[in-house]
Amino acid sequence: MPKFNTSIPNPAGKDKAKAGLKAFFEKAKEFGSKDVTDATEDWSKWDADSAYGFSFKKMGIAIKGTITVTDDKVNVDGEIPFAAMMFKGKIEEGFREQLSKAIS
Repeated sequence: MPKFNTSIPNPAGKDKAKAGLKAFFEKAKEFGSKDVTDATEDWSKWDADSAYGFSFKKMGIAIKGTITVTDDKVNVDGEIPFAAMMFKGKIEEGFREQLSKAIS
């Protein structure tokens, strides 16, 4: 599967970013879009690696990856199907926008 990567600055620090991400994803699940299905999350690596695993389908396109938080940035490394390669830039942009909302 093709990979994508994007990151945003993290002025909030690890703990605030983690709290913001958790709250954001809980709210997203509660008010979820009908276009997003099969969402899963994995916080098991958070304490050791400051990493959060995720997967979901948006409009039938499977997206999975890991969000890693450092003191100065939030990074997303993910995989998308070949059929979604033409949307790679939009997917990365969408993650940047949503992560910015989550940690602000």
